[in-house]
Amino acid sequence: MSQLGIVARIALIVTIALFLGQMAVVTSYMWQSERSPLPPYAIANRIANIVQLLDDTPENLLPRALAVANVNGFRAEITDTVPPGFVDEFSFTRMRVLAQSMLDDYRPGITVRAGAVEGQKEKSNVFTMTFVTQLKSGEFVIFTVSDTTTLRVWNMPIGFLAGFFGIAVALLAILAVARETRPLAQLAQSIDELGNSIEPVEVKERGARELRTLIRAINNMQGRILGLVNNRTLFLGAISHDLKTYLTRFRLRLEIMPASAHKEKAIHDVEAMERLLGDVLLFASESSSANFEAEAIDLNETVGRCVAEMDPEGSRMQISPAVMPLFVRVPPTALTRVIDNLLSNALRYGDHARISTARHGDSAIVTIEDDGPGIRDEDLALVFEPFFRGEPSRNRAHGGTGLGLAIVKQIVEAQGGSIELSNRSNASGLRAMVRLPVANIDGAATTGM
Repeated sequence: MSQLGIVARIALIVTIALFLGQMAVVTSYMWQSERSPLPPYAIANRIANIVQLLDDTPENLLPRALAVANVNGFRAEITDTVPPGFVDEFSFTRMRVLAQSMLDDYRPGITVRAGAVEGQKEKSNVFTMTFVTQLKSGEFVIFTVSDTTTLRVWNMPIGFLAGFFGIAVALLAILAVARETRPLAQLAQSIDELGNSIEPVEVKERGARELRTLIRAINNMQGRILGLVNNRTLFLGAISHDLKTYLTRFRLRLEIMPASAHKEKAIHDVEAMERLLGDVLLFASESSSANFEAEAIDLNETVGRCVAEMDPEGSRMQISPAVMPLFVRVPPTALTRVIDNLLSNALRYGDHARISTARHGDSAIVTIEDDGPGIRDEDLALVFEPFFRGEPSRNRAHGGTGLGLAIVKQIVEAQGGSIELSNRSNASGLRAMVRLPVANIDGAATTGM
């Protein structure tokens, strides 16, 4: 239910209301049917009783018997022949079989026909059925059953027309609601895009007054968020620059100090602080996608180059690229940073890594698997948080700052992709899967596997 949009929910509510209305009508009909015979049985029973009455009535009293038999919507008359233009109707078979069965119990061999007289239906504009059978005297008795109690329009029950128009109006109402809520759906989509990219997504103001006010507020809020992020980036950049200046001076003073164990530890600490400052500045700068120019690049080529640079001997990494080129539209520097970060993580916590690229639908996929200790299942959703530290097997002792995966996730989602971490099911180790949209080259999508 939570996955349904506004239009789908309204359509569901209208459908349920129509269904409940029909159920109420059917229940009322069934309840009433238990108190009186169903129309087909009642008609057949009346035909059988009247035939017996006419057979047993003297000829001089037949007019009185017919007068008693004739009621509103049911008329019987005696003729010498079958009415001209009488045509059997297959749709009346059920009532004909019922009447035939009742008359067989009274006088076996008697034949009942059910149909209509051509021209009679068009003249009366009323639903009419005609039954023909024969009396003991050899004369024919004609039963005409007319539905005069049901109000009809264009020869259709008005209830049926009301239901038909009700469904049509409901569909038109749903279409109108869909049109009115379309700006709201576009607003939700733009807000979702804003979460992946800091660039403002201007939403056109349209729809109801309250909705236009909401869209205007969201557009203004996007501008304020962009300003805050830019200020944060400038602030972190200034601090990083100043701290790096002092760290450089401190490093130079350490270099001229006499060699000792304390000097080496101090230099190690300074290098760790420099890496941390660099990652913090990078995390802040990645918040703005405007820092990079996206272009179509071959994912296979980028992954192969990163693997070759990180494992020039080819002893720790095994790569299985897709057969066809996989073009994605991502800033080259950002894509290289994503691949390098995931590869360095794989070799930091494991001895070997296996890298593969593939295409699935409109997504290009990079999968990196290592043979390290993996990550606890309860930590998989938290490792993308900045500075998150999980179990000791993946702590800062391995040289990380806790920002690598956060930076990777930020870059990938800013390009419309996604990243997923999972523990390998058939072996120890971690699997990182990155999905990026396949880029169109010269207006046509690249072909892959």
